[in-house]
Amino acid sequence: MCDRLLAGKIALVTGATRSVGKGIAYEFARHGAHVLINGRDNKTIHSIIRDWSKQGLSVEAARADISDPAAMKSIIDNAVSYHGSLDVLVNNAVVHIQKGERGPFLSMLAEGWQEFMAKNLDALFFTTQYAARVMANKRRGSIINISSNGAVQAHRQRIAYDSFKGALESFTRAVAVDLAPWNIRVNTIRPCAVWEQPPPGSEREALEIRLGAMVPMGRIARPTDVAWAAVFLASDKSEYITGQCLNVDGGMLEQSRPPELELEPVVGPDSLNL
Repeated sequence: MCDRLLAGKIALVTGATRSVGKGIAYEFARHGAHVLINGRDNKTIHSIIRDWSKQGLSVEAARADISDPAAMKSIIDNAVSYHGSLDVLVNNAVVHIQKGERGPFLSMLAEGWQEFMAKNLDALFFTTQYAARVMANKRRGSIINISSNGAVQAHRQRIAYDSFKGALESFTRAVAVDLAPWNIRVNTIRPCAVWEQPPPGSEREALEIRLGAMVPMGRIARPTDVAWAAVFLASDKSEYITGQCLNVDGGMLEQSRPPELELEPVVGPDSLNL
């Protein structure tokens, strides 16, 4: 039986139907929160709710496109009407578009850049503001924004995505200072590569092993790695932490070069007699 660190809390997790968002939503529910599962696909949302409800977890559907401010406001208003509050918000979802989001900078389409940035920054701003207004009434709350190593280390040909994640981290710091008088904490989690466990013997597993060798801790992150950090930041155990960015990357950002390019040999447990 896991500790119920989030017992009694109402949490909204955007993009909760896959990968990091799904992992966070599941761990929140396991730790006692009632979780609003946000996504755009009704079938997937209800499949998750059916499966998790059988485990005794408290979850409900919160279907909406995060780039629709009215829909997100409605979800938050309903949470207050039915449950009395919203205690935790996780801004995890990203609105992906078909044109201009990826590709060389010199050939990026202006409309692609504008659409990606407008939709994602507006979603971050409005959803956070709606949630914070509710939290301010009770003088407490936790808002967690999911960033990426792309905020501080560039991905090739992902100008819009990396720019948005950099803006998200600046937004976190600024809003944290503004909301501190209401005892609302705002923090960022910055994962590196996060993958579900690939099938044994698959090409993806081989790629994961190769990528994992570049990480000081020797593996790619799983959604649960991010989820456990989110549980801490959502809980009262982190009540004096705000405006911070927590790296969940196995030490990836701390190294100056990956092990295969290291000038000195990488020494591990099998290398020394201790």
